[in-house]
Amino acid sequence: MAEERRRPEQLQHRLEQLIRAGIRINAERELRHVLQEVADAAREVIGARYTALGVLNPEGTGLGTFVASGLTPEEQARIGALPQGRGVLGLLITDPKPLRLPDVTKHPKFYGFPANHPRMRSFLGVPVVGRRGPIGNLYLTEKLGAAEFTAEDQAIAVMLAAQAAGAVENARLNEEAQRLLGEVRAMQKSRDRFYAMINHELRNALTAVYGWADLLIRRGTQGLPRAAVEVYESAERTLTLLNDLLDLSRLDASRLQPIVRETDACHIVSEAIQAVQPAAQARSVRLETRWGDGAIACRTDPVRVRQIIINLLTNAVRHSPEGEAVTIELRDTEARVRIDVVDRGEGLTAEQQAVVFDAFMRAGPENERGTGLGLTLSRQLARLLGGDLRLESQAGAGARFILEIPRFLS
Repeated sequence: MAEERRRPEQLQHRLEQLIRAGIRINAERELRHVLQEVADAAREVIGARYTALGVLNPEGTGLGTFVASGLTPEEQARIGALPQGRGVLGLLITDPKPLRLPDVTKHPKFYGFPANHPRMRSFLGVPVVGRRGPIGNLYLTEKLGAAEFTAEDQAIAVMLAAQAAGAVENARLNEEAQRLLGEVRAMQKSRDRFYAMINHELRNALTAVYGWADLLIRRGTQGLPRAAVEVYESAERTLTLLNDLLDLSRLDASRLQPIVRETDACHIVSEAIQAVQPAAQARSVRLETRWGDGAIACRTDPVRVRQIIINLLTNAVRHSPEGEAVTIELRDTEARVRIDVVDRGEGLTAEQQAVVFDAFMRAGPENERGTGLGLTLSRQLARLLGGDLRLESQAGAGARFILEIPRFLS
């Protein structure tokens, strides 16, 4: 009767030990420390003189990690090399089932103890099983206070082995994630260096070409050979592409931040129109404006807003028929500023609209397709400023790009 009364108390004590062990195990993050906690907890809760936990390396060719509990560091050093997974221990890998023995030395697979190894009789071993099969084993020897381990001991060992498996899988996933993250960062650095090199070398090569072409264009296009205008336009597009590449790389790396100040939306749009005017005149395209009198006070990054509008106007001029007009509409509310750029070109089909904001895609006629970054960058800049950029278009009916941003960006 006394034994029956003590049984619930023993179960309660074991349960409390398991809860404390689980807290300690989950508090650890480094793999070896987690496995050591599992081994220590198994020895404490199950009641064994010795416990060991071995985990195969990721290739499965040998032990990658091995921890023991119940032996001092000096005793482990005297034993020498780690177990090789032969004999009974190897059986837990090849035939992954729990194994309870009153005397391990009498098992047919017993391989023997190395020199200076403690003598062991009673044995309890359970496989550590990951998602793809056995990855190690947890074993205990020399049951305290009894001749052999019980079925209850085995159930506890299986549970602790499952925690060890989870720790190993999580650690390996974390290592793989860190490796991949390192590769991505290295690729980003290589890309940034490439962009910087391209920007520096090409900009230097284009400076003189663009400068002389710009000087000729500003003197007027009357009497200029068409080749001069084309040189100017090509140099301008190349410089714009270089700037867009650098800005996209900074946006991807979260290194581009808006510089916010008080400004006038009308002034920003007027500056953008001035910048695009030479290219529009060269193609005989008119730039028409529609907004009311007076300034539209706002707080935003005027440089980035002007960059977006220049991209939209350049795109509209390029796709407008000769003699047509591109219209710039500006309106505001208390909360937002809306800028529409409308062209009367061929418009875009639904399929073209689906890719028009994708990097390195240009949704135009086949003979105009090429590397396109302006619209991709413009949308990302609009979102950086707390707004958005969208398109309304129909095939054969021109296109309307709509930029909306907060009027007062905090």
